[in-house]
Amino acid sequence: MKADLPNILIVDDEIQNLEIITEYLEKEACHTTTQHNSIQAWQELEANPTTYDVILLDWMMPELDGLEMLGKIKQHPEMKYTPVIMQTARANKQDILRGMVGGAYYYLTKPYNQETLCSIVKAALEDNQRFKQLKKILLQSDQSPILKTSAEFELRNLNEAEQLASTLASHYPEPERVLSGISELLINAIEHGNLNISYTEKSDLKKNGQWRNEIEHRLRQDEFKNKSAKVKYSKNKNSISITVTDQGMGFDWKKYMEFSPDRAFDCNGRGIAMSNALSFDQLLYNDCGNEVTAIVKI
Repeated sequence: MKADLPNILIVDDEIQNLEIITEYLEKEACHTTTQHNSIQAWQELEANPTTYDVILLDWMMPELDGLEMLGKIKQHPEMKYTPVIMQTARANKQDILRGMVGGAYYYLTKPYNQETLCSIVKAALEDNQRFKQLKKILLQSDQSPILKTSAEFELRNLNEAEQLASTLASHYPEPERVLSGISELLINAIEHGNLNISYTEKSDLKKNGQWRNEIEHRLRQDEFKNKSAKVKYSKNKNSISITVTDQGMGFDWKKYMEFSPDRAFDCNGRGIAMSNALSFDQLLYNDCGNEVTAIVKI
């Protein structure tokens, strides 16, 4: 494997499927490893738990099926944050929801084309890279000032959001649990709130690799350049909370609080549901959606 390229493990009991997926991904900047036996695939993962940046997993396999392997991955301390893409012919909403609730936040239903596969893989790789960057900053946060019982912050751009997310996460009992969730709320405040990037626009930007560039472009425009998001941190003996407020018009947050099969095939749209289910004990939006409070009990 090439250390400078992301590594993808592809697990499918059909050799032909492995060949097709590998061919689809050969022009992408990544290294692929294939396994047609699910037991051997799990043994490979156990032996190398930090090697793979994304796992592309077939659902219907003998011996150990994809949902069972997904459960093992999400229970493993070194693999539980590794993105898993579930690929399957089981396209009904109930099955898709089972996979998403189990931890497969990226979904492909067979048959799919090369463009669809590559866009989902890119999204998973980008999310994994962002999490690694946040963890790197988190390790450096030991040198940051220790927050007292309350603090307030202001931010405008993605770099400030990433830095603040890691700084705040370092003050929680389980920093990695809240890291992505805090980052998601801060980024949402910037991109969707202050910069008015819609869900559909973000999907198109992510597919074309222009998401970050568009954010930087809008931050320079007169309409947006003076907008900021405010963050309040509060800690007491029972809980830690952050409240994030943006200067946007808000959004219909209710439909994003739970995992939705309707958005399973999109490159974005799962962050709030993941934050609500995994990062925080409570996630409370105001009526219009331009302010959210995230609470973790201690």
